[in-house]
Amino acid sequence: MELLAESGETSPCDAGFNSCTLLWNMTGNREFSIDTGLVLDKIGQVLIIVLAALLLRWIVNRSVARIIKQVTTIRGPQSIADLADKLGSSNSRREELMGDRSAARAETLTGVLQHVASIVIFAIAFMLVLSAFNVNLAPILASAGIAGIAIGFGAQNLVQDYLAGIFILIEDQYGVGDIVDVGDASGTVVDMGLRVTTLRSLDGTLWYVRNGQILRVGNSSQGWAYVVVDTPLPPTADVDAAGEKIVEVAEAFAADDEWRDHVLQEPEYLGPVSVTIDEIKVRLGVRTLSDQQWAAGRELRRRIAEALREAGMIDLAAAGRIYVPRGAAGGPGTAP
Repeated sequence: MELLAESGETSPCDAGFNSCTLLWNMTGNREFSIDTGLVLDKIGQVLIIVLAALLLRWIVNRSVARIIKQVTTIRGPQSIADLADKLGSSNSRREELMGDRSAARAETLTGVLQHVASIVIFAIAFMLVLSAFNVNLAPILASAGIAGIAIGFGAQNLVQDYLAGIFILIEDQYGVGDIVDVGDASGTVVDMGLRVTTLRSLDGTLWYVRNGQILRVGNSSQGWAYVVVDTPLPPTADVDAAGEKIVEVAEAFAADDEWRDHVLQEPEYLGPVSVTIDEIKVRLGVRTLSDQQWAAGRELRRRIAEALREAGMIDLAAAGRIYVPRGAAGGPGTAP
């Protein structure tokens, strides 16, 4: 190196410290220093860009995971946490109500957003690498912009579906296993994606509903449900006596070891709700856990029918009409 410096030969490299200068000082070979130094500089730039992209991706992924975890643990208006506290910490239903769906929602959203972030970061890194090799990016960016506009116009519905799916997951509007009504279709959610929700209806039909087309959702499986039992009585029946018998049956039902963990409030006898020439209809309401509403309704109707028949307040023909008409609240027309 001293011999090279003493020779007085001018350095062919740019001013400042770079690979060319280092190689020139080491070898004194002009062509080798220029060519190899240029290659090493480009490799160094590429390595810096890649390492920066990987570091940024790691930071973004961790941030996305934390944000999604916080967002998906926010409870909706159903106050499910309060309901679980009411059941007591020792009750096995508490864990189910508190929601293990939040973990699944967080995992799904985190994976999608991290994937999108990775694509954006590495696309930018790729363009920076091209610019490091003096590639003109203007035509590429112009073509990508035109293609993006064309694809955007053609994929509006697709983007709408994905955005709707993301918000459905964030807000926990429903999940797999819930019984929902989404307008054109209703049934049990068997699969839930960011683009399509799959429902199995009561008759076995499998419905595929685009998330972007769901304008409103009725969820029968979140938190609690109100079971409405309408009992038709003959027009000559003693309504007060029948009401006392129905209340007695409902209180025994709420105290039953098999059902009391599923009943959240004392049964409410609401009295007659309609009077016609053919029948007098009286109503009973019971608040239960959402996944037990139909089973509780069936059991209550069976017990009420038997009690009224044994008391002679209804005959066999009326007993056959004890069940709620199809489509009424809590009836067989609205639930499995």
